[in-house]
Amino acid sequence: MGKRRTRARVDIAVELLRDRRGVHWGYELSRKAGVGAGSMYPFLGELSESGYLTDGWEDPAECVDRPPRRYYRLTDDGIRYLLDFVGGANAPVKRSTKAATRVAGVLRAVTP
Repeated sequence: MGKRRTRARVDIAVELLRDRRGVHWGYELSRKAGVGAGSMYPFLGELSESGYLTDGWEDPAECVDRPPRRYYRLTDDGIRYLLDFVGGANAPVKRSTKAATRVAGVLRAVTP
């Protein structure tokens, strides 16, 4: 997988790393990262194909009045990959002060 860094991909990576052991729902992830589906789902697909994410579907029995949602979880390799991806993001991506502050905060929070 190439390390094509765009602002949208870095923002998605930051949101995934905020809860690196949690379950991430597509719509919620898109909203929190502030990116559209056209930017997010191709990146999630690349991460999944590379073994950095696992995915699945919510149990239909637990869904009331709505279809099941797809979820995503980071693998251990995915955590390492995204930490490296986000850590190297400052140079190749023009970032706003707000976004750079978010990246720095996530790196402090998730690195030993």
